[in-house]
Amino acid sequence: MFKNIFKSLFLFAMMQHVMAAEVTWCVYDPIGTQGDITRRLKDLTLYMQREQVNVQLKIYKRETDAIVQFDQKKCSGLVATNFNTRNYNQFMGSTAGVGFITNNKTAQHFIELLNRPALRSAMQQGEYEVVGFIPLGMAYMMLKTPTIYKVTDLKNKRIGVLPELAPQSTLVRSVRAEPVVVNFNNAIDAFKNNQVDILPVPIYGLLPYNLKKEFGESTRVINFPVVYAGLNIVIRSADYPTGFGVTMRNWFSAQASVLVGQVVRWENRLPAYYWMDVSPAEKQAYEVVIAKVRNQYSQNFFYDPRFVKLIKKLRCKDEPQYFECHLW
Repeated sequence: MFKNIFKSLFLFAMMQHVMAAEVTWCVYDPIGTQGDITRRLKDLTLYMQREQVNVQLKIYKRETDAIVQFDQKKCSGLVATNFNTRNYNQFMGSTAGVGFITNNKTAQHFIELLNRPALRSAMQQGEYEVVGFIPLGMAYMMLKTPTIYKVTDLKNKRIGVLPELAPQSTLVRSVRAEPVVVNFNNAIDAFKNNQVDILPVPIYGLLPYNLKKEFGESTRVINFPVVYAGLNIVIRSADYPTGFGVTMRNWFSAQASVLVGQVVRWENRLPAYYWMDVSPAEKQAYEVVIAKVRNQYSQNFFYDPRFVKLIKKLRCKDEPQYFECHLW
């Protein structure tokens, strides 16, 4: 009798093991296998094992490599920036829009909402589903000399922009500056070699560098966010158990404060020496310029209308003094 019981238990355990999905995620982490992103994902893999999904992480320091592998179906999951995952999901790709998420508080509130049933359809686009979002923080303008004190000072400056993101180039041209196309593989070198004068970058992307040694003692970071950077986790839903995406978004929603807390710690690691504050008057001037571009691309549906509507509510809740709130 006991022999039969043990045999049944063994067979049940084997069935559970066989039923577990074995999948691979291609992950972009600019710092590599020792980066905070990778460490966070390793914690997540333990959680996923409870959901009968065993994930192998393949880490890439070049984002294009991770995306190519995913497109070639070498991976069934992709962890890549919101700037370059718009083709898989317009709603979550819109998180990279200029002037939408302008502080970590709003980012946290947005992540907390990812598990809402009302957003479930927005997470799915064709065969792809976004199951999570890892915040990287605001992208700030880095420059080698502290010569930008007002919006008009941007005239004729060469500013790095990402390819295939028209709003960024439009924003640069709107201040009579010159957009220079860069990507995550060459952006830092372009700045270092004086191919661009200004480079928008999240602080996480600067952590591997000694700014004084790499770029010069006069390097500064303007304390005004242009866009919000983050990593979308995209999967091919058919390769995962039913309801996996919902379970994952529940995890991210519950971990929102922890994830954003990591961003705050990254930003605090940049010494006060490098930060360059903007006067209230110039901050409003920046906001007006950005609002015009953001509204232009919202009206032509470059950004997902559902995202635009949601983020306006969140921003005005967190930042009621923002000048457009009485218009929305």
